Amino acid sequence: MFPLKFDNDVKIVNKISAREFTTVHREAVSEVLYRDGRLLFSDSQWRSTLLGAGEEKAVFAICDNNNRVFALEVIDQRTYLNGRLVDGIYFYETIALGVQNIKFSAKSLLGLKFTGLVKAREYIHGYEWARFQLSPIKQSWLDFFLTTWLQSIFASQFDQYRSRFSDVHDRNIMFEIRERQEKGFPLVVKDLLNRIKFVKVGIRPIDVR
Repeated sequence: MFPLKFDNDVKIVNKISAREFTTVHREAVSEVLYRDGRLLFSDSQWRSTLLGAGEEKAVFAICDNNNRVFALEVIDQRTYLNGRLVDGIYFYETIALGVQNIKFSAKSLLGLKFTGLVKAREYIHGYEWARFQLSPIKQSWLDFFLTTWLQSIFASQFDQYRSRFSDVHDRNIMFEIRERQEKGFPLVVKDLLNRIKFVKVGIRPIDVR
């Protein structure tokens, strides 16, 4: 379990499993709407927050009414080159009419325009390769040294990804923060509630092909 921020609320969440991703989730994803930079669901208890956007898609963290989270890729098929979470779980894929022919930014004449294709996948909790933070609440001078240290530890794995996949860069490889019983490099960090936690850190490619 870990805290995750949605607007001004911090929720204690768990990553959803394939078994927990039910017909309710599939129906909610199929009926999703996009308004003013956020995704909306028929169940008002569901929440979303933008994780990032590029030329091909925007990715949102979704929290259901039981505080289980997953990521939802909302895609522009005109420019989509099948960048994927290659070592993780995809739960569901469909055409959602509520995000069909919708611009990511209503003020933009060009750029990202959703064409309806959405993909629900495993949520990866952590930081991009270019910046690891000791605390998600604020950046500190220690972050640079911590990031450099972790990059040196995982350099060979990063190079393996770069040799195997195309378009590997600082933004699509993530330092994943894992539970202490999982595999990874041991580290002490702070969470969104400013609590000190012993975790494991690994790396994951989230958008490669």
